[in-house]
Amino acid sequence: MPGRRIFLFANGDCHDLSFYRQQINPGDRVISVNGGSRHVLEMGLRPAAVVGDVDSIDPALRQKLEQLPLEWIRNPAIDQEQSDLEMALEYALSLRPSELLICGALGGTRVDHTLINLFLLILPFRAGVPAKIIDERQTVQLVDRELVLPGQPGDYLSLFSLTPETTGVFTKGLKYPLTGETLYFASTLGLSNKFVSAQARVTVASGLLLAIQVSRP
Repeated sequence: MPGRRIFLFANGDCHDLSFYRQQINPGDRVISVNGGSRHVLEMGLRPAAVVGDVDSIDPALRQKLEQLPLEWIRNPAIDQEQSDLEMALEYALSLRPSELLICGALGGTRVDHTLINLFLLILPFRAGVPAKIIDERQTVQLVDRELVLPGQPGDYLSLFSLTPETTGVFTKGLKYPLTGETLYFASTLGLSNKFVSAQARVTVASGLLLAIQVSRP
C-alpha cells in the first residue's frame, strides 16, 4: 500500500517560502536535510526528521531543533561517503512514500552540488517511486517511458538524454514536436522547447531523459 508524499528540504535556495508551503498538504511528511531545516522552521512547520551531520548546522538553528520532538538521522560511518541529500533520499525511500518532492536542491554557487542533486533522482527512479526536484519556477524529473506535464503556453521544456542515446522520443503539446527522434547525450536537440497548450506529453522507446520544465515569468 503506498505511503504518504514526502517533501525533502535541502539547504539550497528557497526564495518564496509561501510557494513551498502551498504545495504541502496536511497528510504529507516533511524531512529536512541538515541546514534545510531553516526553510522548514521559517514556514512554521516541524520536520518529522533531520538528516545529516548535526555538527554542521548553525548553533542557533540546532538549538531550536533540539527543542522539537523529531528524529535525527545520521550515520557517522558514511558521512564522508555520501552527501546529506543522498542519505536523506535513502531514508525517505525506506518509508515507502507515494511520491518524493525535493526542494532547496537547485541554485547556489556550487554547480557541482546542483549537478549531483539532479543525478540523485536516479535513486527514487530505481526504486519505482515518482520524484521531482522543484523550485518556484522549475520542475525536474526523469522519464523512461511516458511523462505528462501540466503547464501553460510559453513554459519551457528541455529534454536531455542521460544515457548514450534515448530513442523513439515523441512529444505533443510543444512548439517543436519530436516524432521518433533519437536524443544523444550532450546533444542540444531537446533544449528549450515551448508549451503551446496546457499539457505536454513525452514518450520514449528506450533510454532515460532528464526533463526540465521552466514556467514562464
